[in-house]
Amino acid sequence: MTTSDNWFESWFDSPLYEKLYASRDDAEAAQLTSWIAGLLLPAQYPDVLDMGCGRGRHSLLLAKEGYRVTGVDLSPRAIETARRKAEENHVPGVRFLTGDMRTWQGGPFHIVCNLFTSFGYFEDDDDNLRAIRNMQSNLKKGGFLVMDYLNPEAVQRNLVPEEKFAIGDMTCEIHRSIEKDMVVKSISFIPSDSRMLRQFQERVKLYDADWFVKAFGELGMIMKEIRGDYQGGGYDPLQSNRMLMVISQGK
Repeated sequence: MTTSDNWFESWFDSPLYEKLYASRDDAEAAQLTSWIAGLLLPAQYPDVLDMGCGRGRHSLLLAKEGYRVTGVDLSPRAIETARRKAEENHVPGVRFLTGDMRTWQGGPFHIVCNLFTSFGYFEDDDDNLRAIRNMQSNLKKGGFLVMDYLNPEAVQRNLVPEEKFAIGDMTCEIHRSIEKDMVVKSISFIPSDSRMLRQFQERVKLYDADWFVKAFGELGMIMKEIRGDYQGGGYDPLQSNRMLMVISQGK
């Protein structure tokens, strides 16, 4: 089982990750990227960095909105898939590169996006703060950071401890718990023909809005707004499923 601090290196690069999340809701992703484009117009803010882009779902939609997009992810498999999708769908204005969100440098960009809870993976707060500092350092003066993160209160209220379902010829068992201010998802893939059991974990910090406001403030950044869903609806700390944050570089 991958339980180390670097669990994401093996899990996000696994073909089983793609199988588990093959049915992710593209309509939600389109709502989010459309909302971003309506708020930060591509004509005014054309260059976008999608940090932690995964398989390119949001990057490709942002490019279709008219942005010039650079997608960066630690997983070589994810970047290979994203490049293939861009080529197959004839999407111009997008490129994909491998890199660590704590250290990768390019641009600078008008907008840095960090979407679908592609943050909070590190158990050490300092590593997560390094990621924020690095995203800020990739921004142009007057640029914006857009972060789409889970709402920790809603996660704890609505936690589903166990799930079991079929994926192809495998059974997938998921166990969720809260440990040391992290939501932990333990994932087991059990083949029907008794081949080797595969186990992985996802671990994400339960940072609330106050934590982010403080972290951004210490860097001279300003939380401009927080929304609670992909349509830009109001944020309710107790009920909203998401924290969709728009942060400026400052004055």
